[in-house]
Amino acid sequence: MRGLGDHLSIGERIAFYRKRRGYTQEVLAGLVGRSTDWLAKIETGRRKPPRIDMLAELSRILRVPLGDLLGQTVLVEDERQQDDVPAVRDALMSPRRLSRLLYGSEAETQLPTPAPVAVRVEQAWNDYQGGRLGSVIAALPVLLQTAQELEDRAARRGDDRSDCWAVSARTHHLAATTLAKIGESDISHGSLPSAR
Repeated sequence: MRGLGDHLSIGERIAFYRKRRGYTQEVLAGLVGRSTDWLAKIETGRRKPPRIDMLAELSRILRVPLGDLLGQTVLVEDERQQDDVPAVRDALMSPRRLSRLLYGSEAETQLPTPAPVAVRVEQAWNDYQGGRLGSVIAALPVLLQTAQELEDRAARRGDDRSDCWAVSARTHHLAATTLAKIGESDISHGSLPSAR
């Protein structure tokens, strides 16, 4: 299980992922057609773990592999899942982003202009509004890198500085909102643009 020790029970794992998704016991119990009392007893171990079909339904709703609820160790990510959250994490935590002092200046001609980036960001927001979170997550690494370049442009130029910052802020808002929506709130706070 990613980030959790093997010492947790199935019920404790359900509780962990429920909280990570931001669901109350009442909400999750309702989504699987059970009572809040039933779920509370499962999570605290006062009731035997649910049958495998119910565990499969819980894993689907919580959007975690069934193996994670069962406590099976995951050694390698399944490449077919196309889990792009690590790419978003890398974009947010890149050394360039964390320490600009390590990098030399780039020519201004290589830096993007805000208008076309704003269009791409709004397309990603439309995908978010349409529930196409996979498309948003796939687009975020490049959008975040481009937002960083817009911040660099804003630091060097005066004429379109406010536009650069506005597009960067909109991009980071999209990243934070999307990451929180998919339960990755531990990195969503890192998606804020750096202060100047």
